[in-house]
Amino acid sequence: MGASATHLSRKHRALVALYTLDASQQPREEILRLNNVSEADVAEHEEEWLRLRCRNQLLT
Repeated sequence: MGASATHLSRKHRALVALYTLDASQQPREEILRLNNVSEADVAEHEEEWLRLRCRNQLLT
């Protein structure tokens, strides 16, 4: 089940897609479709995702 099946905001669906893209072998188009986000949505939130990812790595 993709993030689009929940009541997540576009921002949160884009963040889920970015984490999935990083960890998955699925085709990019499929991940974006499952999360109901566009390339523009992903690009808009990529900087925040990188900050979150970096912060999470520092905490572990």
